[in-house]
Amino acid sequence: MIKYTALAAMMVALAGCQSPANVKDLQANNTRLQASLASAKQEIAVLNGEKNKLQQDVVELNRVMDVLGVEKASRVTESSSLRAHVRSFVQDQIDGLKDFMVMGDLLDYVGGELVARTSLDEEPLMIVDLTHPMPRDGILTGVGGFWNQPGVIKVKVLRPLEDRLLVVWASKALRVASKERNTVSFPVNVGVEKGDVMAYYLQYPGSVSYDAGTGDARYLSDDLMIGSKVHLKDLKGAKERRAYSLGVYGLLNR
Repeated sequence: MIKYTALAAMMVALAGCQSPANVKDLQANNTRLQASLASAKQEIAVLNGEKNKLQQDVVELNRVMDVLGVEKASRVTESSSLRAHVRSFVQDQIDGLKDFMVMGDLLDYVGGELVARTSLDEEPLMIVDLTHPMPRDGILTGVGGFWNQPGVIKVKVLRPLEDRLLVVWASKALRVASKERNTVSFPVNVGVEKGDVMAYYLQYPGSVSYDAGTGDARYLSDDLMIGSKVHLKDLKGAKERRAYSLGVYGLLNR
C-alpha cells in the first residue's frame, strides 16, 4: 500500500514539472500557423479574382472574334461577287475583241495555206506540222482549216525535248459544222513558246486534204494524250513531205 502511494505521488510531481516556456513555444507556433493560413486564404482569394477576370476577358475575346468573323465573311462575299462581275465583264470584252479580230482577219496565223488540195487520208490521223513551228511566244485562240467535209478535230501543242516531242496541251474535241475555209475558237486561250510544234488529230478520214512534196507534215495513226512523248523517228511520212490546210490563230509577241 505504501508502494502504490509513493508511485502516485511521483506521477503527480512529474505532471506538475512541465515548464511555462514549452507552453509559450506551442502558443507561438500556433499563432504562426494561423497567420500562414490566413495569408494562404488571402492569396487564394486574389487568384480566384484574377481567374474570374481572365474568364471575362476570354468571353469578350470570343465575342470580338465572332463579330470579326461575320464582318470578314461579309467582305469576302462582297469581294467575290465584285470579282465575278468584273471577270464576266472582262471576259465579254475579250470574247468581243477576239471575234472582231477573227472576223477582221487581224490575228497572227501559223500553219499551211488554207486552200483546197488534191489528196485525202483514208483513216483517222494525228498530223504533226514540222513545217511551221511557233516563231515567237504568245497565245493561241483557235484553229483554222480548209475542210473537205464537216468533222471533229483535236489540237495539240508539242514541245521539243532533244529528239522527242512532249504533248504539253490538248484541246477538247472541236466540231467543224461546215465545209471549206472555217475557223473554230478554243474555249480557253493557250500559251505557247517559240519552237513549239502544232499537231492535229482528225477524227474523220478525209476531213482536210493535203498535197505531197511541198511541206513537212508527218503523221501517226494514234491520238496523243497530254504528257505523252513521241520520237521524231516514229513519225511517218518524212519522205512524202505533206502539206495540210491546217493552222492556228493567236496573238504572238512582237
